[in-house]
Amino acid sequence: MILSTISISNVRNIKKIDVELGNRFNVFYGENGAGKSSILEAIYLLSSGKSFRTHQIKKIITHQESNILLFAKVIEAQDKITNLGLSKSTTGNEIRINGETAKSISELAQRLPVLVTTQDSHKLIDSGPQWRRQFLDWGLFHVKHEFHDVWKNYKKILKQRNAALAKSCTRDEVTIWDITLATCGEEYNLLREGFIEQFKPYFIEFATYLLGENAYNLEYSKGWPKALSYAECLSSYFEKDSQSRRTEYGPHRADLRIMFNSQNSRDTASRGQQKLLVYALNLAQIAYLQDEKNIKTLMLLDDLGSELDSGHANKLLSLLRDRFSQVCITTANLETLPLENYEDIKLFHVEHGEITNVTNKLVEL
Repeated sequence: MILSTISISNVRNIKKIDVELGNRFNVFYGENGAGKSSILEAIYLLSSGKSFRTHQIKKIITHQESNILLFAKVIEAQDKITNLGLSKSTTGNEIRINGETAKSISELAQRLPVLVTTQDSHKLIDSGPQWRRQFLDWGLFHVKHEFHDVWKNYKKILKQRNAALAKSCTRDEVTIWDITLATCGEEYNLLREGFIEQFKPYFIEFATYLLGENAYNLEYSKGWPKALSYAECLSSYFEKDSQSRRTEYGPHRADLRIMFNSQNSRDTASRGQQKLLVYALNLAQIAYLQDEKNIKTLMLLDDLGSELDSGHANKLLSLLRDRFSQVCITTANLETLPLENYEDIKLFHVEHGEITNVTNKLVEL
C-alpha cells in the first residue's frame, strides 16, 4: 500500500492543501506551529477516524468551519487504485471508498494502515496498560481477519454485563452473560497470545539493532488469574464485581510488559531507551504484517529530529530504508536529521498551513 496523494481541508491551520507523496521518505520541515504535524494528523485521521493529539474533534477543525474534509488516492497491490474520503464533524463521520458510502472507519483502516510515533509515544511503556492493549489490538486487527468480530462481540457483552452490575441486578441476571463473555474472552486472549509470540522475534531483532546487545522480552498478563479459566474467574469473583459494580477481570484488564535486562522497562529504562524500545515495538508490528500478510504500513514519525540523537536517528532511517516502505517525517530543523546519506527523499517546506516548496531529490542543506 502506498499513499499517493491526499487532499486536506479544515485541519487546524490548514485551510486547503493537496500533497503528492513520494514512495519512500517524505520529510515535512518548518518552524513550530507551521502545520507539519497537522499533515500527519490528517493522514492518521483518514486511517483511524481519530487524532493522535486530542480526543476533541472541535479542537482539530479550523476555526469557523463545520467539518474536516479528507480525500486520498491509495495504490494497493498490483497497482490497484483506491479512492478514500472522510468528512468528519462534531456530529459524526461520512466515509467514502471509491465513491460508495462505507459503514465504518474500520473499512478505511483496512485500506490505509497507519502507525504513528510521536513525542508522547513513550507512554506505550511508562503509562497505563490501555496504551499497550491498543497497540496489540491494532496489529491483530490487520493480521487476523476474525479479530474484529471477536473484539466487537466481547466489548458488547462486557458492556451488557457491566450495565447489569451497575444496576445491582441479581446474580442470575448478571451471570446470564457469563457463558458468552467467557467464550469471547478466551478467544480474544488466545489471539493476543499468539500474536505476541509471532512478532516477538522481530521486536528483539530491532531492539538489539537500536539499543545494542541486552536481554529483551515481552511478557503478557491476560487480565485474570492464570490458574483459572475465564468462566471460572467470572464465577469466583462475582462478589467482587458486585461490590465494584463492574467486571474486574478479563482481556480488558490485560497488560504487556516490555522487559529490558530482565526488568520491566517501565521502571528501569531511561526516557531515551524507552523511546527506542517503542520504535522497536512499532517496527516489529510493521515487519510482521509485511512478512505475514504482505501488508505495507505507512509509518508517521512526528518531530523525529528532537526525539533521537543523530546516531540513533541514522540507525532508524537506515532500518526504514532497508526493511520498510513509505514513511512521513516531520522536523523543525533539517540539520538534526542525517539525510545526506539518502537519495529517495521528498522534502516539503511547510509554512502557515501551506506547503511552500517541494524538492524531489535531496539538495545540499
